[in-house]
Amino acid sequence: MKNLLMTLKLFIFVIVFSQNTLYAQGIAGTQPSYNTVYRSDRIGDSYHFFLLTKDGMYYHLHTNRTDTITADEIKSPNILNILKQKQSWGQSFPKKGAYTISNGKLYTKLLWDQIKIISKNEINYLNKTFYIK
Repeated sequence: MKNLLMTLKLFIFVIVFSQNTLYAQGIAGTQPSYNTVYRSDRIGDSYHFFLLTKDGMYYHLHTNRTDTITADEIKSPNILNILKQKQSWGQSFPKKGAYTISNGKLYTKLLWDQIKIISKNEINYLNKTFYIK
């Protein structure tokens, strides 16, 4: 009886947590442009950049070193050195992490911040609107 109860609990656990996997369900509404850099309008003296990949990663960069960046540059582990070559002064704050899909919406896995897809060319994240430029 104990083995049956443990097996049932394990089965329920697997079913519940498999419902929130990345590929189990689609995104409600519009699909984002993957591997494309989105940029915010100028905020103060800096820009914010955002990129989503199909394999469940997101990249967010806040910098006043440049107003353009490519997808390969933002994904590079040497992003700070790349930005230093573009401009010798300024600040940069790169962040990357994983995202998940829950109930047709995108969320960061670490803090569960929503990544809102407004259109294929527009994303909202952390109260900033990003556009494909």
